[in-house]
Amino acid sequence: MARPLNFNPQLKLKAVMILFWKKGYHATSLSDLQEVTGLSKSSIYQAYGNKYDLFIAAFRMYHEEQLKQLQDIIQNGDNGYEALETFLLKMVHAEDGLPCGCMTSNEAIEMGPHDQAFCQLINEQFQEIEEVFISAIERGKKDQSITSQTDSLLLARFLMVIIQGINVMSSTKTNSDRVMDALSVTKQILKGL
Repeated sequence: MARPLNFNPQLKLKAVMILFWKKGYHATSLSDLQEVTGLSKSSIYQAYGNKYDLFIAAFRMYHEEQLKQLQDIIQNGDNGYEALETFLLKMVHAEDGLPCGCMTSNEAIEMGPHDQAFCQLINEQFQEIEEVFISAIERGKKDQSITSQTDSLLLARFLMVIIQGINVMSSTKTNSDRVMDALSVTKQILKGL
């Protein structure tokens, strides 16, 4: 019988999430995981299973946090357009203490081509984000803050592709004018210009 855990696995998972976000799955070693959690190998395996299981748990945590932030921004915006604009601008500026870019984008590039189960998880998460975008776009069309005649699903998918590009550009710490120019064009598209 395994010994009971004398720590909260969820509290350690946040540090693990940031580590995988910074380094990626393959570049993160078991020693890195021990260092960031302060746990022994056996405690890591007992609490989380193997490295891949720990990665998936951290990745799910990241997605849940990001989805909640997106939903909060969209729900609290004065109108559909301003809600989307607020979200897009937030993406450009990394929060203090967090890595640049997006863990989802980083890991989609690293793991997606080689791991079908992970690819399925990514696609499910993209679908959830797309649905939030559709609701914001529909709201914007209803309140007339979004005047594009393009189908809402197509606009949501356009936004999905744009934000992935922004995430990759942010990860490389490229000239911010490139990202801001892309955002400017995106806002014009939403306005139907």
